[in-house]
Amino acid sequence: MKFPDIPENEEARLKSLQMSDLLDTRDDERFERLTRVAKKLFQVSVALISLVDRDRQWMLACQGLGVRETPRNISFCGHTILQEGAFIVPDARLDERFHDNPLVTGEPFIRFYAGYPVHLPDGAVAGTLCLIHPAPRCLSEEDIASLKDLAFIVEDEFQVISMAMTDSLTGISNRRGFYRSGEKRFNELRRQKEPFCILYFDLDKFKPVNDLWGHVEGDEVLKAFAAQLRQHLGPKDIAGRLGGDEFAVMLASKSDTGPYLARLRESLDAHNQRAGKPYDISYSYGMLNSDEGDFRSLRDMVLESDTVMYAEKHKKRLR
Repeated sequence: MKFPDIPENEEARLKSLQMSDLLDTRDDERFERLTRVAKKLFQVSVALISLVDRDRQWMLACQGLGVRETPRNISFCGHTILQEGAFIVPDARLDERFHDNPLVTGEPFIRFYAGYPVHLPDGAVAGTLCLIHPAPRCLSEEDIASLKDLAFIVEDEFQVISMAMTDSLTGISNRRGFYRSGEKRFNELRRQKEPFCILYFDLDKFKPVNDLWGHVEGDEVLKAFAAQLRQHLGPKDIAGRLGGDEFAVMLASKSDTGPYLARLRESLDAHNQRAGKPYDISYSYGMLNSDEGDFRSLRDMVLESDTVMYAEKHKKRLR
């Protein structure tokens, strides 16, 4: 058996996959519908949309298979994400890469496999749309074209989700996206009893920038600050623009708070020096750790960190 190779851009790919918030989601009808269509169109026993994570593949949607994840190192889809186009195995029992693969010798007894890579809006490969059957098969050029069309529809759905959850100006999560991803992360970390942190940011003296230099310049400030927040995020952290000049960051580990704030300050200072503007981008923030209270939801934490931020902002004005 041949294990799938690792893409050269693996860490960046995994970060994009984590940020998409598609992993560990299921029963989304828009994707289930596509796998039902694929299963019927190609007359196969299994059709699925697979997301290839670091050590596993997660079935975002699946028809004909009773499990939701399998190890990446035995996956056919791990090979597919390395391809530019379709990856087809007519008979896995006769293929030296797969003849002794546990998915071939045991359930679901794969003989035929056809997969097409699917990409996230930023171009990173998320996984595949694939077909599985327990008897050997071949696909015509027309069949391959149809498989490609369905894969592109999957990508269109990724794009729609991203647009609905992303702030169009800054490129980070909007309020809806921040809470959609954040509440899920909040519940996971609570179950794992892992302390995490919420940072709530408000830009200082943002109104004068708009008043003196115009809203186009103000937009550039928002984009620059969002870029600074995003570049220091870990793979499980989330940043969002909640409205106007207010932003929030959810750090999945409490211990990352100090280093994150230090890197943010350092990189923003460097940005201000390079930009040569008649103003500096500065901010006030409120910090709240999950173990500082009994918070029932992410919204509760964000509201409390907002209060802490405004108290700090008031102190700053009095200095």
